[in-house]
Amino acid sequence: MEPLFLSAKFSRRTLLWIATAGATGFWATKPGRAQVGPAKTSTVRDRLWVFACPANSDWSYFKRRSVMSPAESAFYLGVPNIIMVQIGESTEQHKRFEPPFEQYAIALRPLKRVQWSIAGSGGFTSNEETRQILELARKTPNFTGIYLDDFFYEHEREGKRAALSLDELKEIRRELKGSNKKLDLNVTFYTNQLELPVGDYLNLMDQVTLWTWKPADLANLEANLTKLEKLAPHTRRMLGCYVVDYDQKQSIPVSAMKFQCETGLRWLRQKRIDGIVFLGNTSMDLGFEAVEWTRDWITKVGDTTI
Repeated sequence: MEPLFLSAKFSRRTLLWIATAGATGFWATKPGRAQVGPAKTSTVRDRLWVFACPANSDWSYFKRRSVMSPAESAFYLGVPNIIMVQIGESTEQHKRFEPPFEQYAIALRPLKRVQWSIAGSGGFTSNEETRQILELARKTPNFTGIYLDDFFYEHEREGKRAALSLDELKEIRRELKGSNKKLDLNVTFYTNQLELPVGDYLNLMDQVTLWTWKPADLANLEANLTKLEKLAPHTRRMLGCYVVDYDQKQSIPVSAMKFQCETGLRWLRQKRIDGIVFLGNTSMDLGFEAVEWTRDWITKVGDTTI
């Protein structure tokens, strides 16, 4: 006997159609209608990303269970692009992305663009994982780039300014640019790092994603983007948006979330940035009000043209 949800009202075919529409993230604003397929290139939605880590890996901050996977967070927000970010180690509460990584990529197939980190949370790196990720990126159609999270050090560590030496980064870039497939190199850059002497590193990047850790510092967002434009004038930029205040372990104020999103939208239209990134799946099912506001905002503006 079929479960009730697979009865005449919802056939398997209907559910498959719904899942496909949802996974690509494009529900029309009118009830009962859905747009199936990738976001149109000229729309706001096409420029939106979610920053995702292994499920529940922010347990140490919130001490509350999160079960949302990376793919589910893209589905939930209704965005077509994702950045997959590794963590340093597994704990009782959460598991890291464990090699081989091909199986994780299956759930990401409906998405338009995927970037995967070779420098993860806390600047974690692994030569073996890097090799696997580079190979996976080259052979997976919707992989468009490699990401470097928590990459720069505020103070040198053993003579290093970043998780990879400049020579190591140059070698990675040579591999990315030497293949038949175009793959970008994207890096996390915090506003408190704008004074660091890392221009030589930034010159090797295709994209820089600017993150503001403290909500109070969003007041300087315009000035900080201007600084980044001067620091890396030939590098494309994205705006990173937190939905929670990690220091206070609570939602960022809705007013701050609105300011981030509306500023990002204005910059998209001005072509000062080419994407907005929301972080992340590990806090999106905990009831934070900024998450719900962001989801509603995406529904309202996602299909408008830029």
